[in-house]
Amino acid sequence: MTLTKELLDVELFLFDMDGTVYIGDKEIAGSFDAIRALKKLGKRICFFTNNSSKAAEDYIEKLHKMGLDITRDEIYTSGEVTCEYVNRVYPGASVFVMGNEKLKAEFIRHGIKLSEDNPDLCVLGFDTELEYWKLYRFCKWLNKGKPYIATHPDLNCPADECPMPDIGGMILFINATISRNPDIIIGKPEREAGEGVKRKFNLPANKIAMVGDRLYTDIAFGFNNGFKTVLVLSGETTEEMVGASDRKPDVILPFVKDLIK
Repeated sequence: MTLTKELLDVELFLFDMDGTVYIGDKEIAGSFDAIRALKKLGKRICFFTNNSSKAAEDYIEKLHKMGLDITRDEIYTSGEVTCEYVNRVYPGASVFVMGNEKLKAEFIRHGIKLSEDNPDLCVLGFDTELEYWKLYRFCKWLNKGKPYIATHPDLNCPADECPMPDIGGMILFINATISRNPDIIIGKPEREAGEGVKRKFNLPANKIAMVGDRLYTDIAFGFNNGFKTVLVLSGETTEEMVGASDRKPDVILPFVKDLIK
């Protein structure tokens, strides 16, 4: 049992989830065995998700039900990275979080004060409990010049019958209303998320590989942060799309299971 030769010196494998190791509630065949094999080889693994509407514990439970047990340290969300960024760049600041109760709980867990009444800054997340008047208040503070952070840039979130509108649509809505875009976006493919990964695992970029199925988020994330890149063709991307792309992943595999020989 060994790794693809291009990845032998990688110490941490970052995995996207939907389209990479599972689709919906079903494992992509062989993915979990490959992840277990990586750990037996002494490699560290982490699932990185842009979805800031769910807590890490939600993913731990989902993977457990599907047959893979992971630790709390093996999940990292854009919400967590955003909280770390706020504490580092705006220590002691009060924050208007445009997000659901799970995202708000993440900010509270990080010791951040929440306020919709004259906050120091505003954070936009994937708000699955969206209310019009909350969105209006959020725009009001942005219009007064408050710093504006978005947890991630995704336009939609995978769902069974139809993609769900994600934070990207809200970014466009706000821009159309008050002509402001976020001052910084945190999640994949942005550099702040990559810096968060390096700090969390205390590793240099050349010891990290990003494994995912999307060129414009997962693979772009790797390129933007100097990580090795592994594209799997089990989700959104086809070989034709790779051929048309300016940036070529370091490794292209049919499935996650093909990481292990």
